[in-house]
Amino acid sequence: MKFFGTVSLFAFILIVMSLASVRAQNLSLSPPLNFLPAATTDRAIDITNFKGRYFIAWKEAGATGIIHVCYLGKQYDTRFSQLDASAGTEVSAFAPVLRVTDKHIYAFWISTDGSLKYIINSSDTTFNTQAIKTVSFNGSPKLKLGVTATVINGKVMIASHADNKNDMVVAMLDAGEDGVFKPAVLETVMDKRSTDYPFIVTLSDNHARICYTNDDGMFYADYNPADKTWTKRTAVEKSKTKVAPAVYHAFSTSRLFYLWKGYSKDNFIYYASEHEQNRPVNGYKLPDYFKTPYPVSICSVDTKKFIMAFVGEDQKLYLSYFTSYNPASWMEDTLFPAKGNFTLKDIVIPGAHDAGMSALNGTGGMHGSSINPCNTLTQKLNIGKQLNAGIRMFDLRVGAFKNAIYTKHSSSDCMADAMGGGYGEQFKDILDSVKTFLNRHKKEFIIITFSHFCPKEAPADHVADTIFSILGKDLIYNNQSKSIDNIKLNDLAGKVIITFEQYANREKLVDSNSMADKAKTFLNFRRAYAATNQINKLLAKEELFFSSMKDGINKNDLVRLDWQLTQSSDEAALICNDFEDEKVSPIVNGIMLLTNVVKKNQSITDLAQFGNKYLPSKINEWIANSTINKNNKPNILYVDSAGSWITDYCIELNGTPLYN
Repeated sequence: MKFFGTVSLFAFILIVMSLASVRAQNLSLSPPLNFLPAATTDRAIDITNFKGRYFIAWKEAGATGIIHVCYLGKQYDTRFSQLDASAGTEVSAFAPVLRVTDKHIYAFWISTDGSLKYIINSSDTTFNTQAIKTVSFNGSPKLKLGVTATVINGKVMIASHADNKNDMVVAMLDAGEDGVFKPAVLETVMDKRSTDYPFIVTLSDNHARICYTNDDGMFYADYNPADKTWTKRTAVEKSKTKVAPAVYHAFSTSRLFYLWKGYSKDNFIYYASEHEQNRPVNGYKLPDYFKTPYPVSICSVDTKKFIMAFVGEDQKLYLSYFTSYNPASWMEDTLFPAKGNFTLKDIVIPGAHDAGMSALNGTGGMHGSSINPCNTLTQKLNIGKQLNAGIRMFDLRVGAFKNAIYTKHSSSDCMADAMGGGYGEQFKDILDSVKTFLNRHKKEFIIITFSHFCPKEAPADHVADTIFSILGKDLIYNNQSKSIDNIKLNDLAGKVIITFEQYANREKLVDSNSMADKAKTFLNFRRAYAATNQINKLLAKEELFFSSMKDGINKNDLVRLDWQLTQSSDEAALICNDFEDEKVSPIVNGIMLLTNVVKKNQSITDLAQFGNKYLPSKINEWIANSTINKNNKPNILYVDSAGSWITDYCIELNGTPLYN
C-alpha cells in the first residue's frame, strides 16, 4: 500500500473551486488541476463514488502497465492520505473500470490473455489486491480495447469488444454474497459495429444504453436484458470521434451526459446533455484547457454536482468540479421563487473577509517597507470575480491613496498610525463591478459592510457620497426603518444593502451595523473572532460561540461565522517564503503546505487554504450534534480566499431542514 503525500479530495476540490469558475452552456465548471502527481497513464482513467468515498483507477503508461486503484477520501475529509494499491503484477494494455453495487466496489480490467479480471473491496477504503479473480465466460473468448460496466437490476452488466472483429459484446454478471461472480454468457451485439470499446449506462431495471463510435459517427442503442433485444441505433450528435464516447448519468436519474474528444487530432472535449428519452442534437465544447486523447470519466457528488476525471495530453491525471447551477445567479436558481418570503435570518450566504484585498497596489504605515502580498492579501479573486463566484456579503475597509479611495488592510484604522498596511482594489472599480452585476442579475442581492473608518482619510460622508454617485440610489435598498426580520428576500432582489459601522445617513440608504451581543443598529453581526493561526483554537472558539446562542438571538442579529486563521506576529513581520504566486501551480503550493515537509512562514491565503477545508465538516458535525440549531444557525459564512466552493456549500446548507 502506497501513500501519496498530497491533499485530501475535499482540500483538492477547495483548491480547484477557489479558482475562477467558468461556464459551458448550462454547466459551471472549475479549471482542471493535476492530482496524484506521481501517476501517469496512456489510457482512460475511471472515478467513482462508493458510500461517499471516492476511488480512481488507471494503468501505468506503456504497451502494458500495472493496474492501480486509489482511495482519494471523502468529500469533507480533513485527513491527507490517498491509498494507492496495485493489483500485484497484473498488467493490461487497456483502461480499467470501477463499478459499485450496494455492497461492493469492483475494479475490472482486460488481462494480456484477453480474459476479464477483477478485484473486490476489502473495506470502504481499500481493495483486496491479493485475490485477483477472473470472470468465467462461455467459450473463453478474448476481449480487447477496453471494458465498461453498469449495474442493472442488481447485476453488473459489462460491455467490451470482441478480439477478432468489430463486434461489441455484453454480459450480465451475477455475484454471490461474497461478491464473486458466477459463470456468465457473453453475447454479441448484433448489427452494430464499433471501432473502439463502448460505454454503457443504466436507464431502468429493464433497460441499459450502449454508446459507441464508428466511421459513420456516434450512436446509442438500448438493451432489454430480459428478452435480449436491442433498439435501432440513434445518432448522438453530428460530430465524430475515434475513441469511445462516454455516457453517464449526472444530477438526476433522467439526465444523461455524452462526452467525447474531437475527431482525429482534435483533443478538445465536447459534451451533449439531454433527458434519456430525448435525442441530444447539440454538442458543446468545453474550454480549451480541457484536452485529452482518451475517453473521460465522471462520478456524481450529489444532485447538483459531479466530478470529471481525465488524462491530459501530458499523460497526467486531472480533476474538475462541475455544477448544474451558475454561481453568478445562484440566488435566482435556488432561492427564488420558493423562498421569496424568507428573510436574511432564514438563509445562509457566502461572505468575504477584507473582500477588496485581492491585489496590492500600494503600501503605507510606519514600516510600510515590510508590507507584501503575503501579509496583506486575503482574497484570490477581485470583487467582480467574487460576485460571479456567488459571494454575496463583502467586508470593505477603505482609505485614501493616490488621490482616490482604495480598499485597505492595515494594523490601525488610519494608515499613518499603523505599523504597516496595504492598499488593494480601487473603490470605483468595485462599485462599477457591483453596478454591472446587479444590472445583469435582477434576482441577486448583495450586502456590503464598511468598517474601520479613518476620518482623516475617507470620512463616512465622503464614502457614502461616492457610493451614491457611482451606484445610483435605485440599486441601494432603503429599509425605511424596517427590522431585518421583517424584510423579505423578494424585496431585496436586485438591490445592495449598504451598512456602515455605527453610522447611518438620513435617507437610510446607508444604515448602521455593529458587532455586539446586543445593539440598536439596523444590522448587528453576532460573531466570534478567534485571532489564532491554530485550527484547534479556531474550532474551539466557534463551538463555544454557537453554544452560547443555543436559546436564540435578537431580531436585528445575523449570525456571521468568522472563519479566519490569523498570522502570528512572526509570520506577519516576514516575507513568506512560500507565498502562492499565480504563476505557480496551486496544487504544488497545496502539497507544500499540507504535507508540512518543511516549516514555513505562512501567508494569509496559505492559512485560509489550510483552514477552509475544515469548515464544511465541522459545521456538519455541529448541526448533527445540535451545537448549531434553528435558533443560532449561521447566516453568513465569512472567509478568506472566498470562491465558488463556499457558495456551493451555502447552497447545500440552504437545502437542509435547518434552513427550511
